[in-house]
Amino acid sequence: MTFEYASMREHFDLSAYLVLGPDDTHGRRVEDVVAAALRAGISFVQLRAKHSDASDIIEMAHGIADTIAEAGKSSTVPLVIDDRVDAAWQARCEGIKVDGVHVGQTDLGVEYCRRLLGEDAIVGLSANTEHLIDTVNLLPEGVIDYVGAGPVHPSISKPDAGVDALGVAHNLEIEGIRMLSTVSSYPVVAGGGVTASDMPALAETKVAGWFVISAIAGKDDPEQAARELIEAWQQAKLHRA
Repeated sequence: MTFEYASMREHFDLSAYLVLGPDDTHGRRVEDVVAAALRAGISFVQLRAKHSDASDIIEMAHGIADTIAEAGKSSTVPLVIDDRVDAAWQARCEGIKVDGVHVGQTDLGVEYCRRLLGEDAIVGLSANTEHLIDTVNLLPEGVIDYVGAGPVHPSISKPDAGVDALGVAHNLEIEGIRMLSTVSSYPVVAGGGVTASDMPALAETKVAGWFVISAIAGKDDPEQAARELIEAWQQAKLHRA
């Protein structure tokens, strides 16, 4: 498919990655929380609306895309949709600036995502074990663009993340993130229960950045919450340098 906007595949920034949807914002409009986070410097946005139908997801994506444009950041802050490749495809067909998708291991296969959305789209994939990273590394070149790894710690926003077939939770912690980011052939963004206190340790790994949900979207002042996380990350990276 053709897409009227320039591709962001070659220049996206995973350093401060916000995931959110209507279940995360305590009744506030998703785009209002995005606007606040953008003022603080969030660099990547993922719309994650697990309980919404395609038409509602597309409407929310339109609102977020407009919010990013109003902030003057359409060329620097990508918007991807979680799981719902159908909604991302339709939004792009309608001319809404949705830059791609992020999918999990049980969603539509990434090679099919790439075929549907075309070479311009960003495609992210979740992977939380070394075995999965090894499998991801074997994907044909150009299928995916980055890996999402987690949870770092137990997370109320993603209670099923890191839970195996027996219902046992396996949180990666910093050492797990260090290992995955070392063996991955793709940039890794890590999250799940991440707070500002984790930034020095995360900066010691090879991750490209961090992602959060409730640590920004669930706060009374999402702009301040985002700013504190971003400043902690930047300070940790500066100290590391």
